[in-house]
Order: sequence, then C-alpha cells, then structure tokens
Amino acid sequence: MPRLRLLYLIPASAALLVPGIALAHGDEASESGWSFEPLAAVLLTCSVALYALGWARMRASARQAIAPWWRVSAYVAAVVTLIIALFSPLDAAADTSFAWHMAQHLMLMLLAAPLMALANTHLVALFALPIGPRRRIGRLVNRAPGVRSGASSRSAPIWAAVAFALGLWLWHAPAAYDLALADPALHTIEHLTFLVTSAIFWRMVSTSGDRRLDGGSAIVLVTLVGLQGNLMAALITLAPTPIYQHYTTGGLADQQVAGLLMWVPAGLLYLGSTCWAIYRLVSPSTKRRQASAPIDKLRFLA
Repeated sequence: MPRLRLLYLIPASAALLVPGIALAHGDEASESGWSFEPLAAVLLTCSVALYALGWARMRASARQAIAPWWRVSAYVAAVVTLIIALFSPLDAAADTSFAWHMAQHLMLMLLAAPLMALANTHLVALFALPIGPRRRIGRLVNRAPGVRSGASSRSAPIWAAVAFALGLWLWHAPAAYDLALADPALHTIEHLTFLVTSAIFWRMVSTSGDRRLDGGSAIVLVTLVGLQGNLMAALITLAPTPIYQHYTTGGLADQQVAGLLMWVPAGLLYLGSTCWAIYRLVSPSTKRRQASAPIDKLRFLA
C-alpha cells in the first residue's frame, strides 16, 4: 500500500509542477531560468497520468510481470530527466548555446528514451483504459498494415534504427534546425520525434534475445547506429564555419563543443549498449526468456 500511495503522487506532482512553472514564469524564461512550453507540458503530464493510473489499475501479477519496482523507478527517472531537459535553466541556455542544445538532445535520446523503454511505458499506459476500450484499441492496432507481423518480425529493429537515424539527420539539417528554433510548437515536435524514435530503438535493443532481435544482430545494429552518430558528430566538430544560423554568434568553439558532446559521451553510451548486447548474447538466462517473457506480458492486456 505505501508504494501504491507513493505512485498516486506522481501524476499529482507533475500536474502541479509543470503548470506551476507556467503560472510563475509565463511562456518565457524567468529570472530563475525555468521556462515553459505548453505543448511539451501537456504531453508530459498526460504521459505521467496514464502511467500512474495504468500501474494503479494493474493486478499484482501484472505488476510483477510488466511493471516491477525497478521499471517504475526507470519511468520516474525518465520524467525527471525530461523536466530537467525541457523546463530547467538548461532549456534557456540551449536557446543561446549550440553546445547546451546538443546536451539537451542527448538527454532526450540517450537518457530519457532508454529509461522509458525499460519502464514498459506503452504497456503500463494501456492499463489506464477499461478492458473494453483496451481491447478495441488492440484490435484496431493489430488491423493496421504491418503491425501484427512487425511485432515479431526481424526487420522491425532495422526499421526502428532507420527511423532513429532519419529523425536525427533530418532535424539536424540546417534549415529544419533553424526553423524549429524559431517555432516553439515545432521545436516540441522535434523533441518528440527524437524521444519516440529513440525509445522504440532502445526498446528493441533492451529486449534483444527475446523475440525480434538476436544478440548478434543487436551488436551489429547498435554499432551501425553509433557510427552514423559519430559521422554527424565529426561533421559538426570539424566544420570550418558555423552550420546553423541561429548559433552564428557563438562561433566555432561552441559548435565544436557540441560536436564533441555528440562524439564522446554518446559514443561511450553506444559502446555500453554494445557490451549489454554481448552480455545478452552469452547469458544463459536469455534463451529461457525467449518463449515465456513476451507471452506472459501480453496476456495481461486482455
């Protein structure tokens, strides 16, 4: 019961915290540096409310299979990361510094997204709905072209990696990047693209060996995604002139720091992910989970 009461505080805290920033500071950054973007606040509050309500509606057996305490902790850590990245003084600093903006993007793609993937966010949120609507949504989703086959298809992780990489390159194209910086709503859509595509990719990696992605393929996939990220980092770091018009006043030094942030810390995380995939490949427990884990989790949705 104490854990249940504690989880009920999560949506209440988010509902008070994010709008509270708006009431205190308005749409612009305040003297304290905290800022507010309505679309991002609404999306985050909805996500937290759905997760908390879904967890509260679960039976004990479903919680044990889908959302044990460590997965809930991962979700709480993801929410804290998102609040820091999107509403703290970091967001205000990102408006004037490409390096801080890159740090913000890395927090979304390499911290918040993997944590949300580990938290089983999509599965827990479904339990916020009554059984009837939940089943109707399941039937509608399963009827969509490619969904049923994609759930276990070995091509699904490849498409997830492609979507992750495409989102990264398209939004870092100079025209799209500057356009997003000029429009708060478009900027939120950019961040949402990073978060969703990377969460799907990290979900595939974190469940390697269970269904769609075997351990060996996970190693290759993470390595390739890391290499394309390093290529972008190199292009940014070694560019002879500023790439983005919005950050021309920061000069080359700011751009080079941004590139190095994408090159070194991100590269270390990809390396760690490769090591995780290797561990999953050689772990004797992985094979025992292959048949049972997906079935055990999905049956609770019915």
